Amino acid sequence: MKSASAALPVFNPKMVAALITAGLVAFALFMVLTAYAGDLRNSRDGRAHALSASAVGFKGVVQLITLGDGEVELARSIDMLDTEDLVVIAAEPDTTNEALEAVLEKRTAKPTLVVLPKWQVVPDLQHPGWVKGAGTLPSFLVERMLDDEPGFKIAQKPSSGGARGEGFMPDFRAPLPAMVQTIGGDDLQPLVTTRSGAILLGRVGDAPLYVLAEPDLLNNQAMRDPARAKAALTLLDALNATEAEGIVFDLTLNGFARKPSALKLAFEQPFLPLTLALVVAALLAGLHGAFRFGPAAQDKRAVAFGKSALVENSATLLRIARREHSAGAAYAELIRESAARDSGAHLALRDGELDAYLDRLSPHDQPTFSTLAEEARNSEDRSRLLAAARALFRWKKDLIT
Repeated sequence: MKSASAALPVFNPKMVAALITAGLVAFALFMVLTAYAGDLRNSRDGRAHALSASAVGFKGVVQLITLGDGEVELARSIDMLDTEDLVVIAAEPDTTNEALEAVLEKRTAKPTLVVLPKWQVVPDLQHPGWVKGAGTLPSFLVERMLDDEPGFKIAQKPSSGGARGEGFMPDFRAPLPAMVQTIGGDDLQPLVTTRSGAILLGRVGDAPLYVLAEPDLLNNQAMRDPARAKAALTLLDALNATEAEGIVFDLTLNGFARKPSALKLAFEQPFLPLTLALVVAALLAGLHGAFRFGPAAQDKRAVAFGKSALVENSATLLRIARREHSAGAAYAELIRESAARDSGAHLALRDGELDAYLDRLSPHDQPTFSTLAEEARNSEDRSRLLAAARALFRWKKDLIT
């Protein structure tokens, strides 16, 4: 008699089901995070881009535009830059001229604002996402960013008074920080200058390409001052196209571009329904394997009973040994005995006498039994054996009929 403890299952079915479900969910989440890991990277790195909340970042002006019911789009792919809206490109100290030109190629004859870097910063270890100033960037570093053969001149100098607008921005006014960064060049038209005439914002040639040398007119530091925050919105609105729907802040130059991958396609349209269908099919297959439907199938014997099994096994052995053609003599003997019995041959007839008797019974227009039997005995391969066996079978059939 079994004890009560022996009747209990080894594993709790509910616990097993919970573990399998947890494993499947964890695997699905792992695949999704693997596909979008690059897009979910931490943006609180203190750098100068539209996601950064540090002093040199531009998250403040993005939120300010949004609060004012403006349209803001963060471009994570080069294709998103193909728009008539103003695109703001925030260059960083490590931005190369090649990378900047690759982005500007998408903006031919479309309003584009390039904001140059000004400050050297280091992370603030006590406040994640914040930075500490370490002085201004060397002028040659910023110049090389704009052109491999510098045609622009960058300078940092103390400010005197505020900024004023020129060209199509005559009414623009804004307070300036204590130290300003200016830009000069032969092909540069001034739009915002200091009182001494140094260019803070200029237009390159006749194209709607603008370069802002003083990022403190637009970054998060500027948002602390209501006057500069208002001036930032005025500046962006003045540079935008006439029928623009909003402003686009580029993130591809800052390393936040969405990179295509085959794994992402499984979780995005139009392939998402196919992925869900495959998941449902896998769950149904697992359910089918977990629960048996109908009685369990019994294992068959390795060696079956009966004459048929014996014949099949013997034939298999002959086939494996490649000796099938050697069965021709035995088959000819089998046909001879069967034909003698069916034709009423005398029991005393044996071997050659019986063959001669069967030859006399053979039709005149067909081969004799002896000839067919000899071909079966002398078969050298399977195809010849089959041909001889068929001929003997037809001979016996014609004899009986």
